[in-house]
Amino acid sequence: MLYIRTGLMGHGKTLNTIKEVDQKAHKEGRPVYFHNVTGLEPDKLQADWFEFEEPHKWFDLPQDSIVVVDEAQQFFGTRDPRKDVPEYCSRFEIMRKQGHEVHLITQDPRFLDVHARRLCNKHIHYSRIFGSSKLVRYETERCYETVDKFPTNKLADKTTVSLDKKYFGVYSSAQAGHHFKFKPSKKAMFFAVATLVTAFLVFRALNLFYGSDDSKSGQADSVVAQVQNAVGSTTGSLFGSVGEGDKPLTATQYLAQLEPRVPNIPASAPVYDELTSPQTHPRLFCAASDDPDLLERTSHPIGVYNGVRTSCVCYTQQVTRVDVGFQFCMNAVKHGYFDNTRPDQQQQLAQGGFNQNGMQPNQLRPSVQSPPLRSSSFPAFGPEPPQVTRVTVVPYEKGQFAW
Repeated sequence: MLYIRTGLMGHGKTLNTIKEVDQKAHKEGRPVYFHNVTGLEPDKLQADWFEFEEPHKWFDLPQDSIVVVDEAQQFFGTRDPRKDVPEYCSRFEIMRKQGHEVHLITQDPRFLDVHARRLCNKHIHYSRIFGSSKLVRYETERCYETVDKFPTNKLADKTTVSLDKKYFGVYSSAQAGHHFKFKPSKKAMFFAVATLVTAFLVFRALNLFYGSDDSKSGQADSVVAQVQNAVGSTTGSLFGSVGEGDKPLTATQYLAQLEPRVPNIPASAPVYDELTSPQTHPRLFCAASDDPDLLERTSHPIGVYNGVRTSCVCYTQQVTRVDVGFQFCMNAVKHGYFDNTRPDQQQQLAQGGFNQNGMQPNQLRPSVQSPPLRSSSFPAFGPEPPQVTRVTVVPYEKGQFAW
């Protein structure tokens, strides 16, 4: 099998490779051959480790052996795709016949020959957490080239491991542990300081609340001063002065405000939020028809109502079509629906008979009527009881007039 092990410098890829391979080889009784692992001391390990000189001849090593090559990009690096695949890469195709297991260690899989990447059986990537001694170990069945996207790869097995200090003196790169000193990030420091400040404020607030009345005034002033000093020094050291937050928007931030939240609707961009507050709400006006001629050429929804093919459609007061269920549409046409946003006419008459615009209640209906739709059995309606209007369809013959 071919393993590719990756990770940035100081993220423990070589140390953990030595640890995992040594434990596996010791358990299975297999020899380990290594190349380019600086200062490795085999006598400090459990399995039998042997150094070999020619990494391109790894396939000449004894059968069932495990091979480890550090900084593998120096020996199995990328090549001109127009050239033939070298033997040291093509032999990965049949490595199982000899029982070999090869571990190539590098910082990024894209540094390796594409032929080796395509034949990879397992890809293991190490990522250090906030510069601490904890690592996140990702493992996939194939080579995953975009290692920076491992946290979002749902197919990768994810485990948390710790740097084993027993292996710091096994090879020279980690002899003094200088690569693995704890270096917390500013984000981690901020959360730690914020936690301490919050705990301090809660303690002081409780002490102030339950303290004596004579001392409350002095304690309040003291708490305010301490909070100002603590928060000011913390935010100032980590993020600079407060005035930096008032800087003009960058080009990226400005363009982000122009990006619509909803595709094809420019007004949904954040820059228009103060201009797009709702001024009204949709009021439905629905109509239905079972006219066969209309049904043949309409694009409106068609269903069966009381055993008859019927078309039913709803529009708003702005003559924009609304997609509703057929049963709802027919029920609204036949029985209407209650609009709780319209005042009662009796209430308006009791208040003077006219509204603030000088209009009588019967003038409050929307000025936009339902879209014209010929009907032989059903009325058009708004959000009020329908008024039935009968329409008689007169046959027409060319050359003759109805009157």
